Amino acid sequence: MQISLNNQSEDFPTEGIDSFGQLMNTLSERAADQGDSVLEVKLNGEDITGKDKSHLEELPLGDIELLEVQTGDAKALARSTLYSVADFHQQLLQELQGTSELFRLGNMERSTQAFLKCIDGIQVFMHSLESCRRMLGISFELMHLPQAEGEDEQTVAESRRILFGMLDNILEVQTDQDWVLLADMLEYELIPALQDWREVIFCILEKTSSDQDAENMPDLQDNPEAIVS
Repeated sequence: MQISLNNQSEDFPTEGIDSFGQLMNTLSERAADQGDSVLEVKLNGEDITGKDKSHLEELPLGDIELLEVQTGDAKALARSTLYSVADFHQQLLQELQGTSELFRLGNMERSTQAFLKCIDGIQVFMHSLESCRRMLGISFELMHLPQAEGEDEQTVAESRRILFGMLDNILEVQTDQDWVLLADMLEYELIPALQDWREVIFCILEKTSSDQDAENMPDLQDNPEAIVS
């Protein structure tokens, strides 16, 4: 068995360790002793980061040819990733606007392809935010979004449920092939709802920043181009 830790071949002692689960627990404890966390895991060339590993807990070490592990500061990685997520979010909004226009022009083949790409993009966006949330140790159920005066306070979790419900309705309209209604829903419902999620990114960065970070943080609210990848 070969173990690679942070891209360096590691002669890791495995006495008393019989399974993948025990090995990962040992590696996690070692990283924690250094103030780090396990960020990425590849088993025999397959990236299993973030996947359910319960079925691998008892995997014998003899079945492991190569284990690649990346460790580091999870919170710093999550915050850095959020800036890239904000950049992706901006591109996603532009693609949705273009898709709406394609439906209005009646170009069904191109518009359908663009629509499916946007749906995939939304899933990637939400999954990336969820991964960052876990690494930062925050709860969307407890995080509230700023609201205009007179509006009811809303948590990020509630906003997410509303967005998913909207997506379900949009997919039903797409199945019914009501292209004009679909174009309207993309432009006047989905795009404004997704625009609000830029505020979510800003709130996460603000909530998890140190005083020095806050001084250097790009203003994502007022300057959409202030993104670093």
